[in-house]
Amino acid sequence: MMNHTLNRYFLRLYLSSFFSTLLTVFTLVYLVDMIELSRRGRTEVLGFTGAAGYSALRVPAFMEQALPFIILFASIFTLLNLNRRLELVVARAAGVSIWQILLPFAFGSLCLGLAATFVYNPLAAWTKAQASTIESSVFGNAPSNTGEEIWLRQSADGVRSIIGGAAVSQGGTELKQVSAFLFGPDGSITQRIDADQATLENGQWVLSKPRVTRIGYPPSYPQQFRLPTTLKPEYVEQRVADPEATSVWSLPSEIKVASSLGLNAKAFDMQYQMLLARPALFLAMTLVAATVGTRFSRTAQAGRAIAAGVLAGFTLYVVTFLAKALGSNDIVPPVVAAWFPVLAAGSLGVTILLHQEDG
Repeated sequence: MMNHTLNRYFLRLYLSSFFSTLLTVFTLVYLVDMIELSRRGRTEVLGFTGAAGYSALRVPAFMEQALPFIILFASIFTLLNLNRRLELVVARAAGVSIWQILLPFAFGSLCLGLAATFVYNPLAAWTKAQASTIESSVFGNAPSNTGEEIWLRQSADGVRSIIGGAAVSQGGTELKQVSAFLFGPDGSITQRIDADQATLENGQWVLSKPRVTRIGYPPSYPQQFRLPTTLKPEYVEQRVADPEATSVWSLPSEIKVASSLGLNAKAFDMQYQMLLARPALFLAMTLVAATVGTRFSRTAQAGRAIAAGVLAGFTLYVVTFLAKALGSNDIVPPVVAAWFPVLAAGSLGVTILLHQEDG
């Protein structure tokens, strides 16, 4: 009965610390993003209300990257406060082991990890996609991974061409800020077409009110220009799709589509495996925090404990980032790249705690 009451008490303190830290970081990131939008002149275009809504759509994706650190800080702060009030000392004196103390923290981290993967991630992916749509339609910037223009080579009805745009929307059926180059039989450029928008309809790119330039002739401005293509919307969308803007529920189908089109699906597979490993990553962060937060320390030593925890968490983040790059580029299998840093950090945390507990 005592352990059950103690577990609920520790869990309540941990969740309270997590949500307060989450709210603090969210507010800080939101204010910084609003300042950045104002500095870039976005507030003047959207107005204050529009910029506030646009920033609110951008922040959840930023917060998703910060969630492991929020778990780390919440765990460290909770354990240090329990140490400062001597509650951990009393619990240990009553015969409660370190593993019993960490049980509610581990349970809370796993539950938060599951919620972050299967509830928060779809929300963050949706808000990021909406922010990207606003970015492309209002500002004309590319919401792709690289931030560069998208260029697609195509050949249909005897016409060879390259078409590029600043952004893709509507499921791969629309290009913004379009430029297209048509090639002759000898491979030389014969025409250039520029338009604000191109729509994919029935095997053709329909460019609205374009500027058509041919060598030796003045530019012409027809109402439409139809450019034949064999490209499918799925292919266009997959070429520029951002795995981080794709919900965990949609990633398996995106992986299948990319594989069926002959595209590299490793980035999507890596993102999927990292999302599945997120609950375990949160647990590993809690174990890392416990290695520096469960030892009795005076107030003056709390700063060193926090610094040690931050250093350990940052090291894990860097290793995870490098593993993601290796997995996305098919250097290491995505499953190994996603799970190895998490399992290694968890094993290291357990080893250190065993040494501290049993010597």
